[in-house]
Amino acid sequence: MKGKKIKAGISRYSILIWILFALWGCEKQNSSETDSGEGGRNLYEAYVAINLHMLEESEVRSNPTGGEDGDGKEPGLDNENAIKNLTVLFYPGNDINSSLNTPVEYILYVDETDIIGTTTRVQKIQLDRAIYHLIVIANAGDLSLDLYGKTVQEVCDYIQHNAWTLTGGNYSDFIMTSAADESIDLITKTSENNPATATVEIQRIAARIDIIPNAGDNATNTYSIVENGETLAQVTVRKGKLVNRLTAGSYLIKRTASTVGGTPVYMGNETPASGVQTNYVIDPWTAIKTKANLSGGHFNLVEGGSGTDVASGLYANYFDSSFSLGAEDALQQPISGKDFYILDYTLENTMYKDNQVNGYSTGITYETVYLPLKITNYNASSIKNEIINNTDVITFFATTENLVVYNSLEAIAAVSLAPNQPDDFFSHTFTTANTWGELQEYMQRLSDNDRLGFKAYLEILLLDKTLTNHLTQEVSWKQFILSNYGFSQNGNTITINQNGLDTKQVFNQQGIKMYEEGLCYYTYWIRHSNDNTIDSAIMEFAIVRNNIYKLQIVSFSALGKPEPFNPGTDDPENPDEESYITLVITVKPWRLRTHPEIIL
Repeated sequence: MKGKKIKAGISRYSILIWILFALWGCEKQNSSETDSGEGGRNLYEAYVAINLHMLEESEVRSNPTGGEDGDGKEPGLDNENAIKNLTVLFYPGNDINSSLNTPVEYILYVDETDIIGTTTRVQKIQLDRAIYHLIVIANAGDLSLDLYGKTVQEVCDYIQHNAWTLTGGNYSDFIMTSAADESIDLITKTSENNPATATVEIQRIAARIDIIPNAGDNATNTYSIVENGETLAQVTVRKGKLVNRLTAGSYLIKRTASTVGGTPVYMGNETPASGVQTNYVIDPWTAIKTKANLSGGHFNLVEGGSGTDVASGLYANYFDSSFSLGAEDALQQPISGKDFYILDYTLENTMYKDNQVNGYSTGITYETVYLPLKITNYNASSIKNEIINNTDVITFFATTENLVVYNSLEAIAAVSLAPNQPDDFFSHTFTTANTWGELQEYMQRLSDNDRLGFKAYLEILLLDKTLTNHLTQEVSWKQFILSNYGFSQNGNTITINQNGLDTKQVFNQQGIKMYEEGLCYYTYWIRHSNDNTIDSAIMEFAIVRNNIYKLQIVSFSALGKPEPFNPGTDDPENPDEESYITLVITVKPWRLRTHPEIIL
């Protein structure tokens, strides 16, 4: 059964929707009872109207708290608050968790055609004279055909694949659903002017990620790395992008459980009255987001259960070497009158505490420019490394075992070659005027610790050679680096990816990281809650519907990565880590704001 179409306009997070029902007396009989309906039931006509009200805001609390109250409440923006349509489901019985097998008896769809002020025009519906419970869905369009004949359980299991509309870069039509169980009493006869009422709180099924830029002296988003009172480097943040942004779908109704796979509580709470989370929020794939399932096809994106799809299909910007930052992710100016800008929206994303790993959790990767003010330089005159000052953004290098910053391959090689390095190691060139025997004598003086492999390269060249014969090719350090790494350097001018080689990848295989033009990446895995221990806790790394996650960088402590993710070394099974970056994160429930005008 489906009602007449109406439409509502609204604004601010958890709206209080007043649904007004009035028993309607028939004009002829002056009675509220109609003719017998389906199955001989006596149905009654009721008037329905909707008023919108605003929730109070609370003060900011600890960081990050998560849960239903979070760290305070924040009003949404006009485009996030607008209500363009409502689907209202009526079912008899008790609360939602006691009525899962109960069929939905009536579906009313409300669109914009019947809104006056903040109240809909009164509409007639037909129901038994009884107590009904309500499920309200906003901005999803007319779901009558999708949900007609469904039980309450089937409605709760319904997966909504789109949580907003994106048109030309503009977000709108954020889908919202009931946050708590509410009922309406249609037993007592009332008049049109004295209707029965119900208060329904709704919440968005999406979450929002905000960036709070720095202000004042740090308006350029530049941070100093200081060690023992000495500034070693400066880090300037350029861009940010969400990693593992879940887009596959979300349950219409929020559900929680004390264990993943346990009996869910619909419209349940994450937390007790105080303290950290004791319950999980469950998304359609939470139970099968295991470490074992990362490497196989276990996710069905259509049905939301086990299947043949891989985990990466759940997400946009998945954790792997293909992730990159684009110009569209450049830092923006804060929204007018606000101290933040919106990075992105995402769907609920949760997993069991021991499976909070890089392959599932949602994070943010920052692209920065790292300027080393102190750098290790190879001095050819003294044939040794030295620390020098640097004021320019340059391409530089580091090794995987320490965070020392070098300005050339020679500076890296000098560490592994000393103390047996020949004076002319980096400049000597063997030509066709030299014999293989001269090259062998030179090779034997080289250190076996040569990390870039020049000695091993010479040994291969000398295989099966007659030592008295002359070379058939030129041999030098620079020629070796060019042919084996596709790399050449002339002062600060560096050319890479020559001879069909991926220079960064080849360097990475040797444990060398190259930071081209100073580009440096830091990934922070977003916390929903924090139990202040080193162990992963329930809902610590998670994204939950209707929350705003506000991120503000405090500091950087060391060098990050040369790429968003290092191929061959970053593993989706690794637990979430904070890579040398400290953030303040505030988790705020996303309130709706009532406006005097209708937002359509």
